[in-house]
Amino acid sequence: MRTEEMTVTWNVLIVDDEEQLCKLIARKLKKAGINTVIALNGQAALKAICETPIDAVILDYMLPDMTGIEVLKAVKKEGDIPVVMLTSYANVESAVMAMKIGAADYLNKPIELEELKNIVVKVCQQPRAEDEGLSGNPGLVSESEKMNKVLELVRRVKDTEASMLILGESGVGKTALAKWIHENSVRKHKPFVAINCAAIPETLLESELFGFRKGSFTGATSSQKGKFLAGDGGTVFLDEIGELSLSMQVKLLHVIEEKKIMQIGSNEYHSLDVRIIAATNKSLKKLVEEQQFREDLYYRLNLMEIEIPPLRHRKEDISPLVWHHMEKLNDKYKKELKINPKVVQRLSAHKWPGNIRELLNTVERLHILKRKGTIELADLEETSTDERLSSEDGNVPFDNKQWTASDNLSQALEEVEEQMIKKALTETNDNQTKAAEKLGIARHTLIYKMKKMGMKP
Repeated sequence: MRTEEMTVTWNVLIVDDEEQLCKLIARKLKKAGINTVIALNGQAALKAICETPIDAVILDYMLPDMTGIEVLKAVKKEGDIPVVMLTSYANVESAVMAMKIGAADYLNKPIELEELKNIVVKVCQQPRAEDEGLSGNPGLVSESEKMNKVLELVRRVKDTEASMLILGESGVGKTALAKWIHENSVRKHKPFVAINCAAIPETLLESELFGFRKGSFTGATSSQKGKFLAGDGGTVFLDEIGELSLSMQVKLLHVIEEKKIMQIGSNEYHSLDVRIIAATNKSLKKLVEEQQFREDLYYRLNLMEIEIPPLRHRKEDISPLVWHHMEKLNDKYKKELKINPKVVQRLSAHKWPGNIRELLNTVERLHILKRKGTIELADLEETSTDERLSSEDGNVPFDNKQWTASDNLSQALEEVEEQMIKKALTETNDNQTKAAEKLGIARHTLIYKMKKMGMKP
């Protein structure tokens, strides 16, 4: 008689160079109604993930062609697939590294098959980011009207084949959004390939994007597919697209228009089927006006434009981001920490020039340094190097602030403006009419600015 457990139809990839062990694990999982795919090395595993929908991976730490950590990193780039690590070479460092990269669990050989089966069932039952909706990604948690409008647009266009341009300051979550779009699109079982156009020297960028044939230039001892061919059938994410030189823009435009590519050192074209998502923290429209970015490429990329607002313009998102990230960190570090609402309030008052990336890094630092109990204001004040996070009102008096030429001008002006408004309101006992007179602006202008800054008028 079949049990309820045996109705499960998950697909689990077993990656181990011990074929007999793979068969034993597969037999055990089959009894639980779980389908299995076996790969005896890392390359075979990555090929299987690209070709077959996989719900979980059982991964040996030592493989003949790659380390388990290398495979784990590659798997995590493909999507939110839970990975259970196995090893005969157990040590604290490898366990910590695997869990930090995103392994769901870690077992030492010799393994107990029943224990492994239970772990696999558990991780397969846990909701994945693509099942959780946008809230499954910590960078996309939102309660603000501004961000919810962005996310609603994303839901509507995720299954289209149109090129997309994601705009926003550094750290707002452009990469996270691009990954979510891919993982929830019809291309989700194909590769997601990301490249930072600003991180690779101009002399190497062409070979990185388009690939090359062996012997095509000095040092080309073997052929390389390149990012576009590696992403064939899937999504290619071009981050910091505004950094591309004009000559590279011409080549990229040709790829988009012709849907084919020629590797360096080859005289043959390869057909290409990719969806392109580009992102930048610059104004491409302004670069077009300044003739630093091709207008035809801009319109090719800009079929669908999505702009993510900075965190300081949607402060109501900070609190849910903090609480959500705390839950994730408790799971990650196996703790049961809490955070004092006063700490969340202090974090919510901060400007976060580094946006979500800076906020989440700050919360994780607090979490790592706190062994147990509740994260308090004292913990924030002890660990923060930012005076504004350490002060009671979350601000540093503007006459004490050490501005530098590298500071963002508009952001600096916003900070000064907000502190001047707070100072005027304090000196007039919150009399908005008198505060407006003191500042030399109309009362309705003061109220507008207060609302924009998240202050209660």
